[in-house]
Amino acid sequence: MLPCAECGEMCLRAGYEKTERVWRHGDVMFYPCYVHCRRPRVKCKKHGTKVVSAPWARKNSRFTLLFEGYAMLLLMDMPILKASRLLRCNEKSLVRILRHWVGEAVEHDDLSEVKQLAIDETSFKRGHSYVTVVVDALKRRVIDVEKGRKAEAVIDFSYHLESKGGSCENIESVSSDMSGAYRSGIEYCFPYALHTIDKFHVKKLLLDGMDEVRRSEQKEHTSKILHLGRRLLMIPDTKQSVTQQEQTNALCKKYPKTGRAYRMVQALDIVYASHSYEEAQERLKSLCSWLRRSRLEPMKRVGLTLQKNAKEILNVFITKLTNAICEGINSMIQAAKRKARGYHTFEGFSSMIYLIAGKLQLACPNPLRLWE
Repeated sequence: MLPCAECGEMCLRAGYEKTERVWRHGDVMFYPCYVHCRRPRVKCKKHGTKVVSAPWARKNSRFTLLFEGYAMLLLMDMPILKASRLLRCNEKSLVRILRHWVGEAVEHDDLSEVKQLAIDETSFKRGHSYVTVVVDALKRRVIDVEKGRKAEAVIDFSYHLESKGGSCENIESVSSDMSGAYRSGIEYCFPYALHTIDKFHVKKLLLDGMDEVRRSEQKEHTSKILHLGRRLLMIPDTKQSVTQQEQTNALCKKYPKTGRAYRMVQALDIVYASHSYEEAQERLKSLCSWLRRSRLEPMKRVGLTLQKNAKEILNVFITKLTNAICEGINSMIQAAKRKARGYHTFEGFSSMIYLIAGKLQLACPNPLRLWE
């Protein structure tokens, strides 16, 4: 009596399959190892004659479970091309193995306890091709990857969250950049969540405005000193050495417009150093007023943007939430992408992201734990 491959009911054996099947197994003494078998057949009352599933391999796979488990271990630390050379198998076969086990883990992922989110985009291909990465801020893991960086990506994630046991109403706080698309998507999908604009993106907005002022003032002078000092101006004054502070003061004195823009950037650090929401609110209000009256067009635009998003910027003093975990995961993703020389499909790219940053419970056997 053997189980039917379709329903699992115990049935009488009805001979063996005609042709011998071959599965690739892990190497033995550095030589490729293969498992050969003619599987028995059973006669099921419901499904007719069926071939019994091999216990050492998944259905329709030409590799044993241990081989696939070892392949997944390698794929966590190296590109598919290098892993295929080490395992001496086809790249497409490894891609199918990766998609199967990652897809199965994502399918059974439980998102019922997700309450804090961090949303950011990362580049997929050259040009303006991006994907949206959603991170569980408490467990510090990727829980979804969606195409594009528009409001639709956030909406698609909300459907994914609901399908995995989560609830949009249970989301307490969301951190993102200043993207208007993300903002509208968050307001639509998570009406009870506090939206926090990541402070690193706010700082970058002011740094970009200061750099625009610097480039504009540099055109008015023949000296290249201001161009050479552009990196120096990016360093906060609290982290500069004595020599760097002297050089910065000299630059700001010689180029007054850039000096004013630099002091405005440092004023933002004072806002984030506040000890309370009310104190930060007053400081941000003063900074926005200073920016709008600065007579520096790039900084005036920044001031209007900060004023428009003041509530979301100040929410960081309530939620204590930033996109720092997203930026760390983004660096891991880009490093893996560079090693692999890029990815051709969204499915392959998203599977890689889940594998290295999703902390998924993979169902494939781990060869390193066979003797534990």
